[in-house]
Amino acid sequence: MESWTDYFTSHFYAMKMRPVSAFDPSGFLIIISAFLLSVGVMAASARALVSRRGLLLRSRVEKNLQDMSDYVSDQRNKVGENLQYFKGRAIDHSGRQGFIAEMLSYAYLSRLAFSLSIFAVASYLNTLAAVIAGWRTPNVVILNLVKESTDAKTLPDLGHDLFKFVMTKIYGQTTYIEWFDLPDEFLAAVGMTTTLILILHPRRLLILRRFCFIFAIINLMRACCVAVTSLPDASPMCISQFDTERGDYKSMPIFPKAFFRAWKVLIRPSQHITCGDMIFSGHAVFLMLCVMFARTYCVRSELNTPFTRRFPYVLWMIRYYIYAGSAFGVFAIVGTRLHYTLDVLIAIYITAQVWFTYHWLTTHPQESFALLNWLEHEEVHFIDHNAYRKARRSGSSSISDKTE
Repeated sequence: MESWTDYFTSHFYAMKMRPVSAFDPSGFLIIISAFLLSVGVMAASARALVSRRGLLLRSRVEKNLQDMSDYVSDQRNKVGENLQYFKGRAIDHSGRQGFIAEMLSYAYLSRLAFSLSIFAVASYLNTLAAVIAGWRTPNVVILNLVKESTDAKTLPDLGHDLFKFVMTKIYGQTTYIEWFDLPDEFLAAVGMTTTLILILHPRRLLILRRFCFIFAIINLMRACCVAVTSLPDASPMCISQFDTERGDYKSMPIFPKAFFRAWKVLIRPSQHITCGDMIFSGHAVFLMLCVMFARTYCVRSELNTPFTRRFPYVLWMIRYYIYAGSAFGVFAIVGTRLHYTLDVLIAIYITAQVWFTYHWLTTHPQESFALLNWLEHEEVHFIDHNAYRKARRSGSSSISDKTE
């Protein structure tokens, strides 16, 4: 019987000499061992996490994450609340200033845009007519009854004669005011005051819509009057053009230069003068419109706000400042001979009539005035009334509430 040593030795040599397979299990066993070791490490780590220390650490992490989430949510809510607060304050403030959301509607903005557009077109046509009149201004010499020259190149005018008589009695020999920009100074003073009141007025958009449309109507009327008849100029500046190089343009063709010159005059009126546009005075029209604005809208029934209720004399001061500035402006127009007295009188009459007629038709609509009825539609009137009511603050009474 062979020993166990011989048995294993012979068996080993037998396997070595006659291998059953070329497979080497050593590498496979190493991989299996590494995998099992990794599984063991992960299992141990998982066990540590679920242990008391791991649970405490996890709870701290979860608490920190929850605190961060609550903080972000709280800040988001605060931002939303602040936005809602400021939005509400903005709406309330705009309402107190006469602006409400309905004013952004198509029905309201379309009418305002139409008034502004028709005013722009009418202003250009009025300027074009004035430029054309400057080309066609006649150079005349006034003769007396015996057909002798009087050296006068303007038509007889009572306003010019009265000014010359009164100023000569006070200051000595004076024919006219040589400060030719004086009417423009009064226009600027009255216009700036009117613009400021318009901006602060709670009915600013209603007034702007009506003011522009009325001004457009008058500008179209003036364009027709200026274009059809050219009178001898009253201004010494325009009369002097016939004897200087500044009048050379009168011998040139009118068109197409008139279109471009009209645009330049409209954009920069202070840099250009227009001659021949006598009947009727555009300066007097603007001054009279400012007077009508003050008379109609600078009163307690139309400007009944906490400020005017606290300081009622402010409205009185504004009205009479505009009245006085416009009166001095009209005096300057005649005194500088920018226009004849007839031009000023016609301008005052036409402006007052158009203003009163328009406002009468707003309260007494006529079917034949379809455009005006569209501009003053009930929907627009309702929006204006609501805006004014909010600007006036609830609880205050006004004459307009009783009449509407």
